[in-house]
Amino acid sequence: MRSLMICCLLAALAGCAGFPGERGDLLDRQRQASEAYAAGDYARASLEYRYLSEQLPKDADLRYRLGNSLAQEGEVDGAMQAYREALLRDSKHAKAWHNLIYLQLQGVGQSVAEMYLHIDRNDPRVAPVASKAEAVMRVFEVPLEPAER
Repeated sequence: MRSLMICCLLAALAGCAGFPGERGDLLDRQRQASEAYAAGDYARASLEYRYLSEQLPKDADLRYRLGNSLAQEGEVDGAMQAYREALLRDSKHAKAWHNLIYLQLQGVGQSVAEMYLHIDRNDPRVAPVASKAEAVMRVFEVPLEPAER
């Protein structure tokens, strides 16, 4: 029994010895992610931020940064999911709220532009909803994609 307890204690102590190396690895991965993002290598940044998010499941900011790199890659759905994950961990993360809403409004802008391809924007039934959508988009500085007829 005593040897079993000693083995368990040694195993626990050996596990603790790995923490400093793990922390250094995470800091190095975070540096790599930041450098990749700054260099415009968004795919690499997303890979690193995803790894870090898995390793640090409570960290909202990592998910926010993952959302940013995914948005830069054009992965809008993934970016919105990452922002939502950030907000689940920190509901006061203003930048995550802003970016989530911005991406949602881009979708609204695309819908309005598509709508204009099919209907007359001066149609009295359409004008109220179109003007409201455009007003919200202006506040967030989301460009309305030009629609060609």
